[in-house]
This record gives sequence, C-alpha cells and structure tokens, in this order.
Amino acid sequence: MPRKKKLDIDNLDTLLDSDKSSSKKNNKMSQEIIDTESLSTKLEEENNDIKEKKKTVSVRTGLTYDEVKERIANNLVNVSTTKTSKTVKQIILSNIFTVFNILNIAVAIWLLTVGSFKNLTFMAVISANIIIGIIQEIRAKKTIDSLSLISAPSVSVLRNGRKEVIKPEEVVLDDIMILDAGKQICADAIVRKGSVEVNESLLTGEADAVFKKPGSILLSGSFIVSGECYAKVEHIGDDNYIQKLTSQAKKFQKPKSDILRSLNLLAKIIVVLVIVMGALLFINQFFIANHSYEESVISTAGGIIGMIPSGLFLITSISLAWGVIKLSRCNTLVNDLYSIEMLARVNVLCLDKTGTITDGSMKVRDVVEYKNPFDLSIKQIIANIQGSLKDSNPTSIALEKKFGKVKKATATKTIPFSSSRKYSACYFKDLETTFLLGAPEFILGNRYDSISKNVESYAKLGYRVIILASSKKPIVSQDDEFKDAEVVALIAIEDTIRKDAIDTIDYFKKSGVMIKVISGDNPLTVSKVAKRAGIVNADKYLSLDGLSDSEIERLAPEYTVFGRVTPAQKKLLIQVFKQNDGVVAMTGDGVNDILALKEADCSIAMANGSEAARNVSNLVLLDSNFASMPKVVSEGRRVINNIQRGAALYLTKTIFSVLLSAIVVVLAFKIPVVYPIQTIQLMLYDILITGIPSLYLAVEPNNTQIKGKFMQNVISRAAPGGLLIVANYLIIIAFRTPLNMSNEVISTLTVLMTTAVGFMILYRTFKPFNPFRILVYSMMFLFLAVAISMFSGLLEFAVLEIPHMLLLAVLILASTHVFKGLSYLFSFMVKDKRKVTFFDEIKIK
Repeated sequence: MPRKKKLDIDNLDTLLDSDKSSSKKNNKMSQEIIDTESLSTKLEEENNDIKEKKKTVSVRTGLTYDEVKERIANNLVNVSTTKTSKTVKQIILSNIFTVFNILNIAVAIWLLTVGSFKNLTFMAVISANIIIGIIQEIRAKKTIDSLSLISAPSVSVLRNGRKEVIKPEEVVLDDIMILDAGKQICADAIVRKGSVEVNESLLTGEADAVFKKPGSILLSGSFIVSGECYAKVEHIGDDNYIQKLTSQAKKFQKPKSDILRSLNLLAKIIVVLVIVMGALLFINQFFIANHSYEESVISTAGGIIGMIPSGLFLITSISLAWGVIKLSRCNTLVNDLYSIEMLARVNVLCLDKTGTITDGSMKVRDVVEYKNPFDLSIKQIIANIQGSLKDSNPTSIALEKKFGKVKKATATKTIPFSSSRKYSACYFKDLETTFLLGAPEFILGNRYDSISKNVESYAKLGYRVIILASSKKPIVSQDDEFKDAEVVALIAIEDTIRKDAIDTIDYFKKSGVMIKVISGDNPLTVSKVAKRAGIVNADKYLSLDGLSDSEIERLAPEYTVFGRVTPAQKKLLIQVFKQNDGVVAMTGDGVNDILALKEADCSIAMANGSEAARNVSNLVLLDSNFASMPKVVSEGRRVINNIQRGAALYLTKTIFSVLLSAIVVVLAFKIPVVYPIQTIQLMLYDILITGIPSLYLAVEPNNTQIKGKFMQNVISRAAPGGLLIVANYLIIIAFRTPLNMSNEVISTLTVLMTTAVGFMILYRTFKPFNPFRILVYSMMFLFLAVAISMFSGLLEFAVLEIPHMLLLAVLILASTHVFKGLSYLFSFMVKDKRKVTFFDEIKIK
C-alpha cells in the first residue's frame, strides 16, 4: 500500500537558507546544488517502496489517468485537514455557547429555582438573538463560499501529455505542475524543467526573490515572481512544509480590528463585574437587607441581566454579516469579516497605476531607433524576444500587438521580467548578443543621462518609456549586470485611463481619503497620468531609484506620486504612512504588490490580477473594477458607524446596571432598598431602546467618516445616559421618606425614568431624522404607551400618586437639559483627546 512521503523539515530549512543565500551571492550557487542533490537523494531513500511500484514521471507527459486514479484511491491527494472557515455546526455552537449566553442561562436556571417564571421573559430575547445571529452568519458564509469559487486558485498540471487546469485539492502525488508568474505554489515540489524566481516571504518573511532551477525545491505557500517551470509534486496535504510550520500563525496576521479587540476586552471586564457585583448584590440583599431568598434572587437577577449587553455581539455580527452580503452585490469578496472595519477607517489609499487608475491595457505610441548594428529590424528583434520570453504582463501584450511574436531565433538563455529588476533579457547565441528590454534607468544605470531628455519628453506626455538595449555579455545567471549595454531603440507606451477613474477619485477626495500613487514606472509619467485622473497634488512626485530607506522615510510623507518603486520599497512606503497616523488601504493585482498588501491595514486585490495577490488580500474586487471602491468604502463606514451607535445603546444599560448595583449594595447598610429593576421590567428598555432600534440601525445607510477609537466613541455616547439614570435614582431615593414611597413605587419610578432617558439616548442616536427613523421612533413610543396601559400588572408597576407623578415629570423635564449638557461634555472630552494626525494637517494646508 503506497504511503504519503514524509517531510524532512531540517533539510528543507537548510535548503531554504541556501536558496536565499544564492539569490544574493553567486559564489554559493554550487552549495545549493549540493544541498538539493542531498535532499533529493534522501527523499528517494525514504520512499523506495513507492519508487519500486511506479515509473519515473515524464516531464513531457505527466501522470497517466490510471496513475491519477490509483493515487486518488490511495488518498495521495493534496487535501489538508486545516479548515479556513467555520462549518455550519461550528457557527451554531459558537452562537449558542458564548460567555454571555452561559451567564444568561445560569441566571434563568436560578430564577426557575424560586419559581419566578415571568422574569424569564429575557430568555425570549436571548433566543431571538441566537437564532438571528446563526441565520445571518450562515447567510454570510454561503455568500463568501459562493464568491470564493469565482476567485478560487487553480493549478495547471500535465496529464496524459495534456495541460489541464484543476483545483489545488485535486493535485495528486507526483503530478507535474506547470507554474508561471503570479501563481501560488499549492504543494511542495521539485523543479524538473525551466527556471523561476520565487518569493518565500509568506513562509520566511524575507522579501528577496530566490532563483530556482532544475533540482531546486519549491515550497507550498510561496509564489512565482517570474519565469516558468515544470515541477513534480513531492508532498501533498498535511505533509506540505507550510502545514508543518509551528510559527505559521505569526506569518499570517490576525485581523487588525479595534472593534474585535475592544469587544474581547469588554467581555472580560463585564464577566468579572457580573460575578463580583452579582455576588455582592445577593449577599447584601439576603444577609444585610434581610430580604427573602426569592426577593434576593429576583433582585440580583435584575442587576446581573442588566449588566450583560447580550445584544451588543448580536448587533456586531449582524452588521458585519449584512455588510458581507451587501458587498457581494458589488462583486466584492470579503476574506475577513473584520477587514470591513479597517476599510471604514481608511484615510490613506495607495494605488498602483496599472489596473486601478488605468484599465491595464497599453498601446505602443512611438518607436525611436538609436543604433541598430544588426541585420534584423527593431520589429524582428522585439518579435523574437517576445517569442523567447514567457512574460504575459500588459507591457509584453502591447509589444506583441505592435511587433508580433516569432520564434525564428529562440534565445538560448533568458532572464524573465521581474518588478525588482525592471527588465527582461534574452541571449541569442547566433548573434552573440544579449538583448535587454525594460526601464532605461535600471538598464543603463549611471549612463541614463545620455537619453534622459528624450525619455522625459515622452514622460511629460504621460507615456511610459522602455528601451531596447544590446550587450555582448552572455547571460550566466539571473543576477547578471550588463554595464556595456547600448541603446538600440526607445519605445513610448500609453496607458489607458479608466473611464470611471475620475469620478472614483473625486469620491475619495470628498470623503477625506488621501490618495497616494505607487508605481514601478517613471515618476513623471505616473504624475501626468495621476493628474489626468484628478488626483490632488499629483505634481508632487518622487523617484525612489537609488534612495536609501532612511531617505524614503524622511521624504515620503511630503509626496503623492512615487515612481521606480521596488516591491520592498512599496512595503516601506506603507509602513511610513502608518507611522504617520495613517490607516492605509492598498490596492494591487500583481506579485510585486504582495509585500505591500500584507503590510497594509486593509488590502484589496483585483480578481484579474495574480493568484497570489488575491490569496493575501482582505477583499477581492471580482469584477476588477476600481469604480466599485466607493461602494466598498461606503459599506464599511455604514457597518462600523452602525455598530458604534448600537453598542452605545447596549453599554448604557451596562453602565447604569453596574452603578445601580453598587449603590444598592452601599445603601442597603442604612435603608432596606432592593435593586429597583426586575428582569421583566428591563424588557421595556431591552425591546424599545436597544432591541428593535439597534436591528434597524444595523442595516441603515451611513457614510460618515470613522474617527477615533471604538471604545472611546462608544463610552462617550453611553456614559451620559448611564450616569443620568443613576443620578435620577439617587434623587428618587432622596424623596423616599418625604413622599412615603414603597420599594414598588421606587421601582416603578426608576423603570419609567430609565425608559424616558432611554428615549433621549435614542433621539440623539437617530439624529438627523429621516422618514424611516421617525417611523421607528414613533412606533417605540406607541409600544411604550401600550405596555404601560395594558401590561402594568405583568410589569409589576405600582399605582403612582400625584406627588410621585409630579416628581417623575420634573425629573424627565430636567433630564432633557442635563442629558444635552453631559453629551456635549463627553463629546468634547473625547474630541479634545483625539490628536490631529499628520494627514489631517496636510488636508488643512
């Protein structure tokens, strides 16, 4: 029975280190070959039982269909047991068994022991929360799963001599994979034919591309930067290197979510408060105030249930899930729910010129011949270069349309284009010449000045300029330098600006989002394109060619357009913007964007871009349409604004419940007071102030820019109402003796006063009013009137005498003014603490 091959981690780590060294120092290349051969030999020794039962897989034909069936039957398929999303069962269990639900259930059981059945009505709300949360999360999961199929990665394999495109999980052991630029490697493999440059940053954190040739190991999780190769699969499923990494969690960043962090902290604090205050309240009511066991349980239950903001997590999950569903209608796949928050907070948007401002298509506009000592025309030279290279980027497509693609004089050695090198090269043995095609500054180096005027004249027109150069030096390695390169021709290429780019950029300008353009092209060219698209300060451009990291850190904040940027420099720019208080979103579509996409607070990939870019991004624009961005950002803002407003309603209840419990504990030493709000009475606040309104807020449009920290914003909104309710309770207690009020009257006044303040909070939350908000607010008032008039007995309301009603009226009237003052005070305190960011200063200027 064939068995899965086992992975030698130590040998792979050794080889990985060797591969990285070879990308920097050519004199260590022989050592890599030795290590590769050593590892290959060991792998063969470990798997003699498999080798004996099958022939060597041909790189020309790959596996036969019978061999594929045999491996599938033996479970030698690239299926990992690691799951990337919740199952329906996990969703159901995670919604039922939350800390707050467990506390609620515990309180319900406690109430059952004393026979207080009517005070169990809060469980109806809890049950509704659970059901709604499960339904919404399952809907969001189905949406994500269906959209993921559109953006799912694929693998090209060779079977029965034919090239087939399959899913990564359909790859079997010994399959021959065909890999080219932009593809992410789905299984550990050994290069059998061709050569590629591989970025292993997702595994190692190192940005340098590693050159791989026949015999080199390709590790799952890394991606192809340039070139093409045929590689034989050596490990599948859980045997892959990426599955064996114990530090994998450190390589893939957790959601950068202020809300998630705040809610987790809040949950821990509330659990401690519930346990401590609940215990103190019961001890106080039963042992000190000498109330009956039943009264003490009911009183304590009211305090505990009031402290638990059960609906807070519901409103968060509903808002995020509904956001996923709405974004799907904008052809946007959300890979991480909490990335919606970061998108909403974005104040800096970094764009790559190609594929975002421009539509990705290019056209050759002009060709200037310099010196052509060859018998071939410029058209023939470039056509042969195109026929020898495997590049399929927009530039090569434009060149192919203009000059064609032939293989009459196929190059014996090539260097594929990469964003860090910024040129490609082909060595033609018959001509004893290496032709280079790419960025003038990178090919000519310090001799660029000789053609700089011509290049810049085209750049001022917004054209991208590349040169065709020749060298007598043959290609030996991927790191060769061609200092003798002579210019043969200059080629001007025009980018096509998206029709909707101007409107899209105008939206961000009005929304307070600063746009930065990062490109590998000539900065003057990019500047002109950015200016045509309407980007503010597009004339402030900077070339990063030759700049040190410290120079980039110092200069970057003052510029808008950045040209001649390498992948590592893109990442550095993102870091600089973040250090200057920016919340940065990055859009990209190529392998050169991977490092920056990983570094950004929110990464957005185009579906028609590289597979690797899609895999590391938080969001994927499935229609690759930059015009979708305003809808995406607007939806993110809606979600977070509504969560903040809903959270304020729930935390108000938590604040006044905690403070009321503390006050009752203290007062009970002097007077026989009980906790004033029973769980049945709390239903008024739960349904009319938090429940129905927060569900409406969760799905309402809201495009206000997010500012400040989540917890600060929520507390500043919740504290005024919570403090006011407690102050009113103390005033009611102060009139206890003069007005001869019983505990039932105090309870009734407190509940009515609390509900009245709740409507003040709701009024502030709903401002500015629109027809729907007016309808919801009016309906809540109507429900309150019905509840008081028809269910006062169920709610255990006492009959109020005229002095009691006058006190209530005075408190409500005074509270309207006090609430305004407290709200203004807390808003001012939070606003005063919120520092003005660098980007705010730039906007002011």
